[in-house]
Amino acid sequence: MLFIKNIFKYLLFLVIFVFYAGCIPSPKPEMSVINKKTNNTENSLKRTLEKKEKYVVIEKDFDILYGGKNENEIKKELLLLHIKKKEDYKIGVGDKFNVFVYGEPELNIKGAVVKPDGTVTLQLVGDVTIAGLSVNEAMKELSFKLRKFLINPIISLVLYELKSESFTILGKINEPGRYAITNNSKVIDSIAMAQGLSIGIFENNTVELADLEHAYIRRDNKVLPVNFIELVRKGNPLHNIPLEDKDYIYIPSALNSEVYVLGEVKEPGHFGFKEKMTLLQLITYAKGYKTSANIDEVAIIRGNLTNPIVYVANLTKIIEGKQKDFRIKPNDIVFISSSKLGDWNTILGLIMPSLDAVLNTFLLKEIITGD
Repeated sequence: MLFIKNIFKYLLFLVIFVFYAGCIPSPKPEMSVINKKTNNTENSLKRTLEKKEKYVVIEKDFDILYGGKNENEIKKELLLLHIKKKEDYKIGVGDKFNVFVYGEPELNIKGAVVKPDGTVTLQLVGDVTIAGLSVNEAMKELSFKLRKFLINPIISLVLYELKSESFTILGKINEPGRYAITNNSKVIDSIAMAQGLSIGIFENNTVELADLEHAYIRRDNKVLPVNFIELVRKGNPLHNIPLEDKDYIYIPSALNSEVYVLGEVKEPGHFGFKEKMTLLQLITYAKGYKTSANIDEVAIIRGNLTNPIVYVANLTKIIEGKQKDFRIKPNDIVFISSSKLGDWNTILGLIMPSLDAVLNTFLLKEIITGD
């Protein structure tokens, strides 16, 4: 009987122990490194899914050299670009303007042109040299010459066509080329002067061939923050800045998915984009890198050149299998320098001459083949 009681007590103790043991919370599994960094389950899942494919690269694993400007910075820069100081402009050969002499309408001249010798002909005084002068300086010079014939003459000089100033527009527009800047020429006028954006037939449909998302305007080796979608599609006047001498506008094709390799590679140029293309494959298409190349810092420029994101990849680690390859996207520009990468403006200054050469070769081929 005593034995049975002891067994009963033992079983009761065991049941109570099991019950309380079940109530004790189990230790939480250790949070993943990804979640420690991001504390974001969705982000963690996305990264985990991407890692299942051997060559897929998580862009967040790469350093960002330049992450683009914010909206306020862009707006401020565009507002400054609208303030074009015409008083600083120097008159040149071929410039056209109107001359008004206050109170002397018979001396007014419409359509005066600066001749090859830099002079303009004014009634009573003959030829006056004004090339190389600002508008204000030219008005003072003309007034000085007229003082021999008039008392305190007041002259107004209004430029309306600046033959000595021009811009270039290339790409998917109907008449690419170089055009003279008129007194109030703006970016939207450049497209009109070039007879509008190109259209073509694609899969039996009439389509616009211009890729406005990647179009850009460059001035003094700097890409300006003009958004051509905002300008052309939405009519946003903020992006319709005045043109200046030597401005360069490029509007790429919407049908050609191109990628570019520039800098210290054996055959820099543009290549057709392929699905699942990687950085290492693209360097291979360019016949490899030169011995002078700094492959520890390879820049991948993504997005519109007006406000891109610039990633930095270590090609040495990719080759050695210590880092996954970088997934290339359409319109990416890969740049390999011979030295350490500088800031975005430095990189832009280095790539633009090479990019211009590549694009001009591509455009010439299109003209020859009629594509």
